[in-house]
Amino acid sequence: MVYEMSKVALMNMWIAAGVSILLPLGLLVWWVKKTKAKVKPVFIGALTFVVFVFFLESICHQIFLIRDSSLSRFINGNVWVYALYASLAAGVFEETGRFAVFKTLLKKENNKETAVTCGIGHGGIESILLVGLSMLSSIFLIATISKMGGIESYVSLVPVESQELIRNNLITVYTTAPYIYLLSAVERVITVFFHIALSVLVFMAAKRPGKLYYYPLAIVLHAFLDMFAVLYQKGIIKSLLLLEGVILIVAGTVCYFAYRVYQADRAEE
Repeated sequence: MVYEMSKVALMNMWIAAGVSILLPLGLLVWWVKKTKAKVKPVFIGALTFVVFVFFLESICHQIFLIRDSSLSRFINGNVWVYALYASLAAGVFEETGRFAVFKTLLKKENNKETAVTCGIGHGGIESILLVGLSMLSSIFLIATISKMGGIESYVSLVPVESQELIRNNLITVYTTAPYIYLLSAVERVITVFFHIALSVLVFMAAKRPGKLYYYPLAIVLHAFLDMFAVLYQKGIIKSLLLLEGVILIVAGTVCYFAYRVYQADRAEE
């Protein structure tokens, strides 16, 4: 069977890539121009995501999910336990990472604008790496396959033991409904602002006396949102539109709450 990428799907992939990359960059430029905030926290926020998610959280998954043990079999064998573990791991590692850098690398930065700048870096690098570069890579791969004459021509060049897996992955890319790619752009917009909101809460926990409770609250809110995404991946939630609607409502509520906290902050800067 010959698979072809529709022009609409390809256009939506370009939109998703553009939004995922340009949104955080545009937000950073606007924020720095508006508040005169320092740029340094954006790089620290990005580094926090890379270290605590790609490195430390991955080690945790290696121990509790990938390495064969009675515990890993129990977690992987129970959808709800897996969802709880995965969502809590994301919340704990990312929010602990934020808390740690506010207490160490950014310990002298008590200006609340730092919270937003760091959040742009954290959410921005996630957006760029997980969706932006992924979409660009897929677009390049589709162009390469087209020049080669189709999926089978491309698959024939890879080792035999990998051909079935690669073929199935490529078919998934080609047959995914075009609106799915567009939804990934919408989701990135939501999650970037969600990360900024959580950054504000953790900043207050790290910098403002008597506000430490915002740190565990951020973990719970992060885990709560991620729980729905994990349940969708596991097939418990079957509608992607429903998932995105829930994410929008939860993230919007958290963003409004963080905005109120940010506006209410009267500490000397």
